[in-house]
Amino acid sequence: MKKVILMLICALYLSSCGTLFTPSKQPITFMGTPEARIYDNGIKLGEIEEDGTATIKIKKKLSNKTLIVKKEGYKNTPIVLEATFNPVSIINLTNILAWAIDLGTGKCCKWDADVIEFEMEKNDAEK
Repeated sequence: MKKVILMLICALYLSSCGTLFTPSKQPITFMGTPEARIYDNGIKLGEIEEDGTATIKIKKKLSNKTLIVKKEGYKNTPIVLEATFNPVSIINLTNILAWAIDLGTGKCCKWDADVIEFEMEKNDAEK
């Protein structure tokens, strides 16, 4: 019985609330120009479907992230994802190790918006 209690205490002490209760990626729905492609540092994350939407899971981090939307015949459009504090992390209370885990994994933050709408401008040569 002592081993079970000791294991439970260790499991609770060595885990963090953000890690337990939130995923490392957050789904964001983008609404905009069909067939536009969304990039993060040159890596394609997804493409807007014919219905004008795309839902993409994006890894959380401690700072804001700028994505670029591209489509032939249109100007590249930057989209900024703003990072905000994840209130679930408050459950860590004074457990410094749990705060360190949440900070290291980025789970102490979340993206501010779950839905992002954007408009793309046509290139001047296309007008």
